[in-house]
Amino acid sequence: MKLLNKLTLKNLRLNKVRTIVTIVGIMLSAALITVVSGMALSGRQTMIDAQAAWSGNYDVALDIIDNSVIETARNNRNVENAFYKERLGYARTKNADGEICDYSVLAMSENTYGNCFKIDLIKGKFPTNSGEAVVTKSFKTQDGKDVKIGDKITLDVGVLTDKDSNVLDEEGIHNLLQKDFNKCSIIDTVKRTYTVTGIIERPKTSELYDPSNLSMIYTVSDEKAPVEAIRTKHMNKLYIAYTPQSESNYFQNTADILGFKADDMSNVISDEISPEDQQTSGINAYEFNSILLSMKGYGSNDATNTVIFSLAVIIIIIVMLASVFVIRNSFAISITEKTSMYGMLASVGATKRQIRRNVLFEGFILGLIGIPLGILLGLGVNAILITILNSVLGDMLNGAKFVFVTPTIPIICAIVLSAVTIFCSSFFIALRASRIPPLVAIRGNKDIKVKNNKPYRTSKLTKKLFGVGGEIASKSLKRSRKKYRTTVISIVVSVAMFIAVSAFMDYGMTYTEHYYGKTDYSYMVSGIDTKQAQTIEKMPEIENYLTFGMQYGCVSADVPVNECGENFLYDNADGTKSFSVEFLEFEHDTFVQICRELKLDYNKVKGGVLAYSKVTPDYDDDSRSYDEPVPLYGKDAPTKFIVYGNDEEGNELKTGELKVSSVFDEIPKSADSVIGEGTIFGQGLIIGEQGVISSQVGKDGCSVTLYANTSDHTSLTNRIESMEGADDSIYIVDYEENVRQFNAVMLIVGIFIYGFIGVISLIGMTNIFNTISTNMQLRSKEFASLKSIGMTKKEFNRMIRLESLMYGIKSLLIGIPLGIAGVFAIFSAFSIGSVPMSFVFPWKAILISIAVVFVAVWLIMKYSISKVNKQNIIETIRNDNI
Repeated sequence: MKLLNKLTLKNLRLNKVRTIVTIVGIMLSAALITVVSGMALSGRQTMIDAQAAWSGNYDVALDIIDNSVIETARNNRNVENAFYKERLGYARTKNADGEICDYSVLAMSENTYGNCFKIDLIKGKFPTNSGEAVVTKSFKTQDGKDVKIGDKITLDVGVLTDKDSNVLDEEGIHNLLQKDFNKCSIIDTVKRTYTVTGIIERPKTSELYDPSNLSMIYTVSDEKAPVEAIRTKHMNKLYIAYTPQSESNYFQNTADILGFKADDMSNVISDEISPEDQQTSGINAYEFNSILLSMKGYGSNDATNTVIFSLAVIIIIIVMLASVFVIRNSFAISITEKTSMYGMLASVGATKRQIRRNVLFEGFILGLIGIPLGILLGLGVNAILITILNSVLGDMLNGAKFVFVTPTIPIICAIVLSAVTIFCSSFFIALRASRIPPLVAIRGNKDIKVKNNKPYRTSKLTKKLFGVGGEIASKSLKRSRKKYRTTVISIVVSVAMFIAVSAFMDYGMTYTEHYYGKTDYSYMVSGIDTKQAQTIEKMPEIENYLTFGMQYGCVSADVPVNECGENFLYDNADGTKSFSVEFLEFEHDTFVQICRELKLDYNKVKGGVLAYSKVTPDYDDDSRSYDEPVPLYGKDAPTKFIVYGNDEEGNELKTGELKVSSVFDEIPKSADSVIGEGTIFGQGLIIGEQGVISSQVGKDGCSVTLYANTSDHTSLTNRIESMEGADDSIYIVDYEENVRQFNAVMLIVGIFIYGFIGVISLIGMTNIFNTISTNMQLRSKEFASLKSIGMTKKEFNRMIRLESLMYGIKSLLIGIPLGIAGVFAIFSAFSIGSVPMSFVFPWKAILISIAVVFVAVWLIMKYSISKVNKQNIIETIRNDNI
């Protein structure tokens, strides 16, 4: 047995190309499983960390009105941690320069710091009692100096009220802008003194939100003391984190703590809790951290989880198919190559069992090298990808970073899967090798089948195009169907995988764009009039812009309108039917571009409006897809609209009349940033040039909005706020961070998907190269015999070209339909989610596959033949082993 093992090791060393290719195939398979599973686990844990940093690391938040709930929760065996937070109030002072300084004071239980909310300590330590506090790094003392650890802060802390003297609850505080906060008052103040124990970064957690310019103070709550006053709802909160073992049963656990029945909790949700239930439970509201729970796999978002699970299953199947065929074909080729050797060994006394063990030993050696290298490669790629992601994303994950999670279970699965694949491949091949009669094995003609001694026929077209070489190639492939089939299967798998994964890339990009909201502009200003818009358009920071007016109203057309949805058409006093519309009017340049896209002559349509011929009905049932617009008008297109409004008493009146210049049925690209994926449910759409519509829709006209890209967001904001006529009605939204995040996420998705396609393609090419090159090498004796009887180089090349063509055509005829089936499976998985998807036929991937297959097969065969051509004809004919 030792002698046979030595022969195997020597054979692996002599056949370096095949050995290396097989090991690379095993490596890539194990690495791909490790990378996919590792990045999935790392991404999942990162998203959990990011969400915990944003919302807090808890399962349910209770708005408590009775502090006994705190002790009840902490004594519950299913509760891992209970964190208490109360908003003590606000303070306002003037510093030495006469500037107003505002402060926010929050008190939390000591275990909250670092466990529930992400608070980054710059220096010092967190407070341990109600007389200590940490402050944000921008904190200034009353004399305008930076605060230092050990300083004492004395403030008059009170309750915040709005300009109408209403006490603000937590929701009201969350909706405050800085300019609104300046109009608020602080009442019922109490003098409080704190010793500064640490300096912190400003928290990004949503539960700790305060208007941006406030200096923030965090201290420890004295939970045992009576609550001073619970003046409003949502000011005193208890955040509960359940144990990992009980977290999946969070609904029942919460019901147990509150004294509710789980089945009845839907009746006591949030502010609907009755006074009796408030008295029983000690709370006036509760809210689950549903996004975090969903990320952990416990949420109610079944569609998203189903999408992820379905896609994961499809990817794993693709990887397994790639792995199986790479390893199986490598062993099949190896055994075919060494068939003669096994025949000779059998003829001198080697038993079937010894031959089987020899084949399994070869598989063991290849797996022993390939699997560990693949695991290490996968872990290395994971580490590199995570480093790149942290570099690209920066601080977009609420202070969280991509974490490296060692996929222990997937690594074990990868080892087991690869080992089982190698064992099964080598075992069945070993059985085949051990069953071949010695004489047949030595002659090496087992794979050539001649049925009934009838000659194989070749088409006249093949003879005419490829001559004698083509005829020989056709007959050879028909006789050696097993070798031919192995090569075809290798190409089929590669083609099908490429088409399916390319579709995964397209649908993944679409899904990501819809989820994050693709936008062409990074800055928006609303609440302005036409004159202000024209002023902003000329500001030097503006790079490009889109200005439009928007208004909602009702119109009646001079042609019948289809009834599209319940309450879509309204009865007018004059007996006509009116319907709701969205008016959009664009500045001149954009309207001209819209006309150009709709193939309309601006000079013929100016002064009128363009009417969208469809509407998306607001159906109440599932009998029709929501994203499927239907025709709004009958055979005749409208020529005019009567516009309706209301007077100050609410009575309906006609406000104007619009001439319809044209009707369109496709949303123009120039207006897509405003309109989006279609019109609002149950409403029509009318487009016009600036001034045409606003003069007809009543005294308020159209509200003007400007989208723009800018070279300096801060400078532009300052200019707009200081321009003549600017007031509180102007609303500015800076999308720069959103656009940056969207671009970063799309880059990440691209890296993942293109990387996956690259590795899958590499596995496929490895498989094809291994199969074809070894097949050509095994036929070197056949080629040498053909040359020895007079086959010219031209005829030989024709024969090879025909074989390449036959490999490619048959592979594509099978691989393309399988790939399309894979595309449909991936489309079905994505369609389960809430993002609207439409099936896109993968023409591009198919064309790329066709081109790559023919080029790759031709190049590989050319390379293999070049190696064969270098061999001496006589020596090759004499040689029985490679």
